[in-house]
Amino acid sequence: MEEEKPPSVEAPKPPPKRTGLWIGIAVVVVVAIIVGSLAYLGYFNPPPTDTQLRIGSVLTLTGTSGLEVFGPANQRGIQLAIKEINAAGGVLGNPIVYTPEDDTGVPATARDRAQKLVTTDRVDAIIGAVGSGFCAQVLEVTRENQIVQISASCTSPIFTNLTYTEGWFFRTAPSDALQGVVAANYAHGVLGFRTMVVIGNNNPYGRGLANVFATEFESLGGGADATVAIFAEGATSYASDLQTLFTPTLPEAVYMAEYPTDGLKVMRDWAANPAWASVKWVFSEGLLDQAGYVDLLDEQGIDLATIQTFQGSAPGAYLGIVGADYDEFLSRYRAEYGATADPGLFTANAYDAVYLLAAAAQAAGVATPAGIQGQLRPVSTPQTGDTVVKGGQWSTIRTELAAGRGINYEGASGAVNLDQFGDPALAGYSIWGINNLQRIYTVRNYTEAEVAAMLAPPLAVSVVAWSVPWLASPARQEA
Repeated sequence: MEEEKPPSVEAPKPPPKRTGLWIGIAVVVVVAIIVGSLAYLGYFNPPPTDTQLRIGSVLTLTGTSGLEVFGPANQRGIQLAIKEINAAGGVLGNPIVYTPEDDTGVPATARDRAQKLVTTDRVDAIIGAVGSGFCAQVLEVTRENQIVQISASCTSPIFTNLTYTEGWFFRTAPSDALQGVVAANYAHGVLGFRTMVVIGNNNPYGRGLANVFATEFESLGGGADATVAIFAEGATSYASDLQTLFTPTLPEAVYMAEYPTDGLKVMRDWAANPAWASVKWVFSEGLLDQAGYVDLLDEQGIDLATIQTFQGSAPGAYLGIVGADYDEFLSRYRAEYGATADPGLFTANAYDAVYLLAAAAQAAGVATPAGIQGQLRPVSTPQTGDTVVKGGQWSTIRTELAAGRGINYEGASGAVNLDQFGDPALAGYSIWGINNLQRIYTVRNYTEAEVAAMLAPPLAVSVVAWSVPWLASPARQEA
């Protein structure tokens, strides 16, 4: 049989040169995209040296959340402190590098801006945010990346919990665990209320303060009853929410933890129903704003006589419980920004936040998040032999630390003695009212000692239980 030959196979032809060219171009484009993306994310930025303190801030500078009435002045407080420190030699011999960011009143944007500060700008610490809901968003970034976060104004009790913060959150404003206690004692003991509705906005600030107030109010006895209602943020109207709360029986009073924008809507809808006129109102410090809230109450259809019945609670530093340290800060602030410039709420706290970060880095000898974290309490809390220092004394702070002596920073906003949670340990509080000129005035003050006397161990436990949703007990049902 004739041997069968295998079929001939044609040798493969080389690809056309044009195809090879396009493959090469595609590879170059892909590589360029990858490199560009990594550069955008900051992977090719040289890491800052350990002696260069980099501070970022996430504040509400614009938008319509109501917090934009505080943010710009708070930023000026930060800038003033940085200018003073840099003029006096900087931190560890180098000027502070400051990168500000605006969250525009959007919580998700606060998180994005914080991520940018950490990834691209390589900051050691972030000051912010303005509101507690925004602080919670920033904390998602700072906690994961082990970056120090210090807020001048986030007062929700949720942050008084190391399981939640992992020790990376600090603040120069006192926790609302204190404000809620003081306000409840005033409403119950001085104003004599026994049935109250407690309104909080739907974020950590509103939920935390509302529940602390209600828990303390009911614990005072005498038939005291408080119903908690959490209102959605940014609603067009709250008339139906109020109708639910005020049916079938009107409460004697309402305690409201809100921000100006939504707070004004609530008051507008309350004033529109004459059947609710007998209800009294007590506000939190979130509504302690002359231009952004109090001046606008008459525009909500509320007459001056009724406006004069409104009262509120607030940390005492914002209503006159200030000493020489604040007065000196105010003089420097006005020298920088104008003779009539008003720092407003929380600006002294923002100023103090910078000094604490700078002092902590100087004490640590390195401008790193871990170094700063480890020294924030020592530089803020009095110990035997410490030298008392304050804002505007950066040269003294450097000298004392270089000599191996401890310091106790006393702030423009108050003592700011940070406890194990990163909170100011105690603070004085005030009750505010509105006079016949529609201006805010101080009704009465509570000293730190008086506030301490109101605190009982059971309250401390309940505050933590209510502060973080996944730790909360189901004992209290929110309306």
